[in-house]
Amino acid sequence: MGSAAGAVLFAAAMPAAAHGVGGRIDLPIPVWQFAWAAALAVAASFAVLGRFWTSPRLAAARGKELPEGVKRAAGLLLPLARLGGAAMLGMLLYAGLRGNREAASNIAPYAVFIIFWVGIPLSSAVLGDVWRGFNPFYTLADLSAWIRAKTTKTPMSAVDGGAGGQWWAAAALFTFAWMELAFHAGGAPRSIGVYLAVYTAAMLAGASVWGRGWVRGADGFGRLFTIVAAVSPLHRDTSGAWRLRPPLAGLARLEAEPGAVRLVLIVLGAATFDGFTRSSFWLDVISNRSGWTLTAFNTGGLIFGIGVMMAVYRIAVAAMASITGDPEEELGDAFGPSLVPIALAYTAAHYFSFLVFEGQALIRLASDPFGIGWDLFGTAGYRIDYTLLSTGAIAWIQTAAIAAGHVLAVLAAHDRALERYGPSLAVRSQYPMLAAMITYTLAGLFLLLGG
Repeated sequence: MGSAAGAVLFAAAMPAAAHGVGGRIDLPIPVWQFAWAAALAVAASFAVLGRFWTSPRLAAARGKELPEGVKRAAGLLLPLARLGGAAMLGMLLYAGLRGNREAASNIAPYAVFIIFWVGIPLSSAVLGDVWRGFNPFYTLADLSAWIRAKTTKTPMSAVDGGAGGQWWAAAALFTFAWMELAFHAGGAPRSIGVYLAVYTAAMLAGASVWGRGWVRGADGFGRLFTIVAAVSPLHRDTSGAWRLRPPLAGLARLEAEPGAVRLVLIVLGAATFDGFTRSSFWLDVISNRSGWTLTAFNTGGLIFGIGVMMAVYRIAVAAMASITGDPEEELGDAFGPSLVPIALAYTAAHYFSFLVFEGQALIRLASDPFGIGWDLFGTAGYRIDYTLLSTGAIAWIQTAAIAAGHVLAVLAAHDRALERYGPSLAVRSQYPMLAAMITYTLAGLFLLLGG
C-alpha cells in the first residue's frame, strides 16, 4: 500500500500511515548520488543484456517437475485453505463492523494492510499463486454457482459464465488504494468493514448474474496476485503438476489479459503517491487540512500519481510502436508483464518496515482480534520490538529493492522483445522502455529517500 521514525506507532485513525522507516540520512551517500547510481545500473544492465543476451530464454524455461507427492499434498490442502480463507473473511467482517473501533485494538486494519496487501504479493513472488487457494471470493462464487445449479436443475457448466469485469477489477484496486492513502478515515476498522462488506456483496451479485467466471475477471486482487505470481520460481502447469522454474520465466508465458497492465500501473501509481505524501511539498499542501477536505486533496494526488505512471508507460509504448511498426495496444499488453518486478520493488520498498514492525502487532491481536479483552494464546501483552532492524538497514533494503526490481524489469522486457524481433531491432525497440524504467527508478528513489 509515509515514512517517519522507526518507533512510530499506528495512529489511531490512520494505521496505514507508517509504511516506511528510514530516510536519506540513513545512507552514507547523498540521495541524489544513490539515485543516479541506481539509474546507471539499470542502463548498464540494458547494455550488458544487449551484448550477451541475444536470444529469448524465459519462455522456453519449463523448469523441473516436482515429485507427485507435492501435487497430492496440494490437493489435500486446498479444501482446508478454502475454508480458512472464508473463515478469515468472516472474522475480518465481524472485526471491522462490530469489533473495537480503535484501530490499534482491532485486527482488521493490520490483517488487511499488512497480511493481505503486503504479505500476499511478496509471498506470491516466492511461493506462487498462494492467494488462489485461499481466495474467499472464488469460494463464494463456487458456492453461488452450485446453489444456482441445484435450484435451476442445470449442470454446473451452464452457470459458469464467461470471463469479464475488467473495469470492476481496476475499480477494486483503485478504491482500496483510495481508502488506504486518500480517505481521512481509511484506517478505521469501520471503514475497512464496510469496504469488505460492499466488495463481498458485489462479487456475490456478479456471480449470481453473470456466473462464477465473471468473478475470476472482476476480482482485482485475485488477478493482481496471479500476475505477481508469474515472477515466482514455483508454479503449477496446465496439467496440474508443480514445477520449479527460473525466476521471471512465468512473465514470458503470462497471457496478455484485458486490463492486466492497468492493474499493475494502479499499484505503481499508488505507491508513487504514497512516497510523494512524505515530501515537504505535499506536507505544506495538506497542512492544517482535515476531514473531507484532506480526502479531496489526497484523492487528487492519488489520481495524479496513477496518471503519471500510466502516461510514462503509454509514451514509451507509443515510441516503441514508431520504431517497430506494431500497434500500440498490442505492445502495451505484450510488455506490461515487464512492469511486475517494478511493482514488487515498490511494494517492498514502501511497505517493508511497515511489515517488519507493525506486523508484530498481529502477535498481540491473535489473542484478542476484536479488541474485547480476550487473551486466547497468552500474547495479548506483546510489545513491538523496534530494535529488530536499524533504520539504516531498512533504508538499504528499500533502495536495493527498487534498483534490483528495475534491473529485472529491463531483463524481462528485453527477453520479450527478442521473442518478437531480431536482436538488433529488439535492442532499438527497448530504448523508450529503458527511458521509462530509468524515470521510474529516479522517481521511486527520490520519493522514498528524498522526502
